[in-house]
Amino acid sequence: MSQKVLMYSAQTAAEYLFNGFIGGFTRGRAEAGPRALGNRSILADARSVTNKDRINGFIKNRMAFQPLAPLCLDEDFDKYFERLSCDISLDYMLFAVKCKPLAEQTVPAIIHADQTARVQLINKENYPHLYELLIEFKKLSGIGILINTSFNGKGEPIVNTPDQAYAAYKTLDLDFLVLDKYFITERL
Repeated sequence: MSQKVLMYSAQTAAEYLFNGFIGGFTRGRAEAGPRALGNRSILADARSVTNKDRINGFIKNRMAFQPLAPLCLDEDFDKYFERLSCDISLDYMLFAVKCKPLAEQTVPAIIHADQTARVQLINKENYPHLYELLIEFKKLSGIGILINTSFNGKGEPIVNTPDQAYAAYKTLDLDFLVLDKYFITERL
């Protein structure tokens, strides 16, 4: 299969995600902490339970019930999720919130068994590259939410370097890879 390398654009990545493809994203510096927050992540369309099953079963090789977290545009949060009773930041995927019925109907791949989700709120200031991607995805789907999980296989550390990201892209059989300003795919 021939490989295609393009300059990254949020529009191209959003089109691939909208069409059911799953991608590895490495942008800028790696995050430090307990969660992948978009700089070292696997992203997919949250409307598709098939994507959840593929990520858990084939890419991450883990139990099907294990939850996946959503990236969500800040301005869309109240349509899909309940606010916490205290004023606490949801920028770092640390707290689970209750899902509204609309989330259950439209983005079932990110809902935990207890009807909650561990949301990461995205806006133009905190994560500009993810904001741009979610805006482009929303233009296509009407929904500003994507699946986000760490960019690694079972028992492996989260990728850090471009070489590690490329090796994981091949090993995990992802559909595309974003390496900073490059978009790599064999799925034409």
